[in-house]
Amino acid sequence: PCQGFSKTVNNNLNFDHEESKLFFKYVKALKELKPRYFLLENVVMDKWCQDIISGYLGVEPILINSNLVAAQDRERLYWTNIKGVKQPSDKGIVLQDIIQSSFEVEEKYWYDVPFIYHGDDKKVCATLQINGHDILKRVNNLGFKSPTLTACRGGNLQKKVFQAGKCRKLTPQEYERLQTLPDGYTEGISDSQRYNTLGNGWTADVISHILSFIPEKYLYTVVSLFDGISCGQVALNRAGKIYNQYYASEIDKYAIQIAMKNYPHTMQLGSVTGIDWTAFIDRLHIVKKVS
Repeated sequence: PCQGFSKTVNNNLNFDHEESKLFFKYVKALKELKPRYFLLENVVMDKWCQDIISGYLGVEPILINSNLVAAQDRERLYWTNIKGVKQPSDKGIVLQDIIQSSFEVEEKYWYDVPFIYHGDDKKVCATLQINGHDILKRVNNLGFKSPTLTACRGGNLQKKVFQAGKCRKLTPQEYERLQTLPDGYTEGISDSQRYNTLGNGWTADVISHILSFIPEKYLYTVVSLFDGISCGQVALNRAGKIYNQYYASEIDKYAIQIAMKNYPHTMQLGSVTGIDWTAFIDRLHIVKKVS
């Protein structure tokens, strides 16, 4: 969880934030499980916070911007002991490449309010005349990247684009594409929850790129903390990795619903705060003996 570290959050509490404290649950899991490989993702943060995390994990983070593989600006730090990870190649994707046709987009996503148009060469090419913070009024040019997707549940917080001479919200399907997920991946829950879970998710193609540097093809067991909508399983599959068991720790019921819809064999562990890792390891030993 990254909210406590984010520089975009006013009065961020860093390690004093309730969600940021969960980092130490991750550290405990590493000590108990002793995995062959680990991966931790978080936002770009103050250097002193970054250094503390690096000290616990014993590695320095790699900064990767999702805009290399997707039509979204999304800088994130990745701590991993996977050797030799390099930057992904730039695919040169912009919003125009992932957008749905204006004819496909339902009426509910379009704005019928005045706007100010700033020009075809501007990244923010229009400003909606609506109430609220400036960031809610920004309408993005299809020739550029989308701003970073964030967890939101509506209220004009969705990212917006200018298409066919009008302003509209991006659809949940377009959010999926910006996170390099399959179309319809989050279908089955409300739009507001789709936006929210996708904003909290990984860019799958960044993760699959990192995982592709694991030399082994077969991974017996994968444990995913703060699993969300299980973008990790999408990434594992794209990286060509085969695993027998995937254990997930997540508390958001909508995220769990999406994960189980797409990967019904996922074994949900509940909140990371309640996991007995000693009992979990004993369980793994039993499973291995049986198999």
